[in-house]
Amino acid sequence: MGKLAGGVGLVPEQDWDFPDVAPSPFGTDPTVASIGFTNGQPDGSATPLTWGAASEVRLAADLAAGSVVEKPKSTTDRYVTHTQLGTTLTVTAPADNSPGTGTVNVVGTAAPGATIVIADVATDGNDVTTFFHTTALPDGSFTVPVPVAVGTNVLVITAKTAMGATAQTVRTLVNDVVTGTLLLGVTDPNNDDNGPGNYAYPTASDFHAGAFDLQQFQVYDTGTTVTFRVQTRDLTPTFGPANGAQLVDVYVHNPAAVTTSTSPADPARNYSIASADAWSRLIEVQGFGQRFVDPSLTTTVGAVNIRANSVSRFITFTVDKSALGGTPTSGWSFTVTLHGQDGFKPGQARIFASTPQPFNFGECATATSDPHCTFSTSALPQVIDTVTPSGVNQSTELDYTLGAVVLHAVPIP
Repeated sequence: MGKLAGGVGLVPEQDWDFPDVAPSPFGTDPTVASIGFTNGQPDGSATPLTWGAASEVRLAADLAAGSVVEKPKSTTDRYVTHTQLGTTLTVTAPADNSPGTGTVNVVGTAAPGATIVIADVATDGNDVTTFFHTTALPDGSFTVPVPVAVGTNVLVITAKTAMGATAQTVRTLVNDVVTGTLLLGVTDPNNDDNGPGNYAYPTASDFHAGAFDLQQFQVYDTGTTVTFRVQTRDLTPTFGPANGAQLVDVYVHNPAAVTTSTSPADPARNYSIASADAWSRLIEVQGFGQRFVDPSLTTTVGAVNIRANSVSRFITFTVDKSALGGTPTSGWSFTVTLHGQDGFKPGQARIFASTPQPFNFGECATATSDPHCTFSTSALPQVIDTVTPSGVNQSTELDYTLGAVVLHAVPIP
C-alpha cells in the first residue's frame, strides 16, 4: 500500500494499472492532453483517501501485534467466543416485493413457543418503525396482522426461542396509493410500446421489456396540489433510479388559459399538439431531472415532486395547484408521451438509429425497404408510447409517413 501511495505516502482512490503514459507537452489541447501516468502509481484520483489511509494504519497495527487489534468486545463475545444458535423460521405470506394495502397478515411457522417480533420500517416515512409481537403456537404456526404505512414497508421478521436461538427474514411491501380525489383515470393497451408500430427497443440489457409500455394515466386532486401517475408494464430500476430510463411529458390543456402552445418539449421531438389541446403547462419527469414550465418553455413555474416504485410500476409526480392554473375539471385535457431519457442528448431524449443499437432506439427492428424504415431517423417523432383519446389509433397518430405528426389529448369528462 505504501508503494502504491503518492507524495509523502498519501493513499489514493485509484492507481494506474496500465502501461506508462508520458505527460503531454505544454500547450497540448486540454481535451486530449494527459497528465502522465505510471503503472502502480496514483492516477490523478482523489488523494488522500481517508478511509484507505485508516485501513492502512489498522493493518500496520495488526501486523505489528500479530493479531487483529480492533475487536469490539460485545461482537466478539457474541459471534466468536460463543456460537450463536439458530432456529427455524419460514414466512409464507406476504411475498417479498409485493403490493399491500390496509392490514396485511404475516403468516409463517417457527419453533413452537418461539417469540415472533415484526418490525415494520416505513422507509418512505422517515423510517418510522412499529413493532408487533406474538408467540408461535404449539404447531409452530403464527399469524400477525400488520397495518402497512403509505409507501415502502420493510418488514423485519425475527424468531427467538427460550434457549436464545434466533432467525430472521425480511419482506418488502409497497402501499403505493394517493390520498385524494381521482379526477381522471385512463388505461392504455399492452404491447403498444413501439410508436407507430415499427420502433424497437435498444439492445443493451439495461432496457427491460415493457419499460416504455404505458399502462395507466391518472390525475388526482390532492388538496393544494395536483398529483399525476403513469404506470408502465415494467419499472425495473435503470441507471440507478426506478424511473432512470423513462422520459415522461404531460402537456396540460386548461381551457381558461390565455397563453398556450402546440409546440413539443423540444423541437427534436418532431411532433406538435393538436390546436384544440394547446397546452398552458408542461410537466416533464425523468429519473435525473424535471421541468414544470409555461408555453415559452423557458419560464419555470414550479417544482415537481417525483417518486417511482418498481413494485407498483407507478411514476408519481405532484405539482402545486396554483402553479398549474387551478383544479383540473371538465374541459381540461392532457397529452401524455413516454420516451427514453438520455441526459447526453438534446432535449434529454434518446435518439434513433436505423436499427436498434445498444443505447439507441431502432427505427425498425431490421432494415427493410418499407417507407417506415427508410425515413430520416433525425425526423422521427420521439414517442415510444402515448395515451390516446377514444377514437384515435396510436399507430395512425404517430405514423410519420402520413405527414406531420399531431398528438391529441385525453379529456376529463
